[in-house]
Amino acid sequence: MIVVRGFPPRLPARRPLVAAIGVFDGVHRGHRAVLAETLRRARAIGGRAVVVTFDRHPLDTLAPHAAPRCLMTLRQRLERFRGLGLDAAVVLPFTRRVASLPAEDFVERVLVRRLRAAEVVVGWDFHFGRGGTGNGALLERLGPRLGFRAAVMGPVLDRGEPVSSSRIRKLVALGRVAEAGRLLGRPVAIEGKVVRGRRLARRLGFPTINIAPANELLPRFGVYAVRMPPGGRPGVANLGLRPTVEPGRHAPLLEVHALGSPPRAPAGSLVETELLRFMRPEKAFPDLAALTRRIGKDVEAARRYLTNDNRGR
Repeated sequence: MIVVRGFPPRLPARRPLVAAIGVFDGVHRGHRAVLAETLRRARAIGGRAVVVTFDRHPLDTLAPHAAPRCLMTLRQRLERFRGLGLDAAVVLPFTRRVASLPAEDFVERVLVRRLRAAEVVVGWDFHFGRGGTGNGALLERLGPRLGFRAAVMGPVLDRGEPVSSSRIRKLVALGRVAEAGRLLGRPVAIEGKVVRGRRLARRLGFPTINIAPANELLPRFGVYAVRMPPGGRPGVANLGLRPTVEPGRHAPLLEVHALGSPPRAPAGSLVETELLRFMRPEKAFPDLAALTRRIGKDVEAARRYLTNDNRGR
């Protein structure tokens, strides 16, 4: 998959192009319906399937105080696009300049002049352009005059409600990662760099990989059953501030213990860990002996869950 960054975008013009537009935070089941339709239409005309997205949530620029914390890093989004088989991703910096463009100007400058899109696919709730005045209906009106076809995808429902990033964010913040994973269509994943630890967990008999999370939105602090890199091996992890051994810590840490031989993950490497089930809140213990006993129980509980539900494979 080709990744093109900048505004205005420059994408080599070869075959016809079908473009999906959106932030696509989470790349959830609703987003994937839009992207699947983009792929289907591109293949039908022998063209390229391209996703046009932004480097940040628009509210980060327009109203930082009201901006949601994103489910994914940009790198995670791009990897999900790649995994879905898209041919290219256009990443637009959401600056004040981009935000100030009237919706019709955005369509003409980006979709028509630069990308020469033959078709454009958006979700039912997508808005763009200055003041958010652009939407699927506007694309359908402009298409015949500007030479492209527009398709607006309806919502994907789960238990009678639309699958949406905001709905998933609420679940993740509460630690309800199994429910969030159902809406995403895959487990909630935390990305981050491996950092050197004090090797205390190793001395306690439970060696861990320590990860500094890069995601803006983190689940409720606590212990989770997880799948971990490389190869998706089962494990148990604590996400939080380590109150027993490092009181006063401010930066959260994800400590992942493999159920089996520990994987190799050198310091500085970028890894992703899937959170499958919330097991208990993070808490401070009176001493290391109490902490060790609790970790042992957590390991056995995670092992039972992952084995009984075949979720660690």
